[in-house]
Amino acid sequence: MKKVKYKMGKLGKYYFMKGFNSINTFLPDTRIATKSNIRAMLRLYESLYLKPDEGTGGHGIYKITKIKNKYTLRSGTASKQFNSLDALYSSLHKQFSRNKYIVQKGIDLLKHNKRSFDIRVMVQKNRSKKLVVTGVIGRLAKPGKIVTNYHSGGTPLPIDSLLVSHLKRDKREKYIKRMEILGKEASNVLGKNYRSKRAFGVDIAIDSKMKPWILEINTRPDMSIFNTLKNKTMYKRILEYSRIKG
Repeated sequence: MKKVKYKMGKLGKYYFMKGFNSINTFLPDTRIATKSNIRAMLRLYESLYLKPDEGTGGHGIYKITKIKNKYTLRSGTASKQFNSLDALYSSLHKQFSRNKYIVQKGIDLLKHNKRSFDIRVMVQKNRSKKLVVTGVIGRLAKPGKIVTNYHSGGTPLPIDSLLVSHLKRDKREKYIKRMEILGKEASNVLGKNYRSKRAFGVDIAIDSKMKPWILEINTRPDMSIFNTLKNKTMYKRILEYSRIKG
């Protein structure tokens, strides 16, 4: 009997990938954004991210932190404080009534010049329908912003230059290779449900202990960010692979 394949939002992808030992330790705790889940996760983690279950580009994302009995909600460069979780949750009623939201463990991202950054690994199918890594790029957040996305003001940069202050040259090369392997493995896993997709954009966060975390996998990744780099080698390769049919 043929297995049914279906479209999944961020939460569905998380639950699907959680079943694979090769990547499940790299997935940050992710749940549906109910008040009880947010309260429970704030007991476990220093910060949380609220994200629309579907949608890309860094839009509609919030960051929650709790210090003593005060709750802070950040969006873009704006910040609001609340005296209770009930009050914070009520302020998000409109967003929650329009879209299904998830809540995810916050990762304390590595920084470059005091700005947070993460990584996008582009993985595409070759003519033999095997997934290969065609590009790796860093995304540096706009000052004061909680997201790194290019269309939300983030700056795409070579990942090697963002890791300079964290790793020596030989270790940087090995670490970037490790990110490529993780991106490819995550794409192979999710590709079991998205067999017709030819490209995956794997967003990887790195915490202060250099542990990588798979934040999200896009099944319609934006290729244009690679065109912003001075060196067009990766962008040309990505375009070449995007033209492969079948």
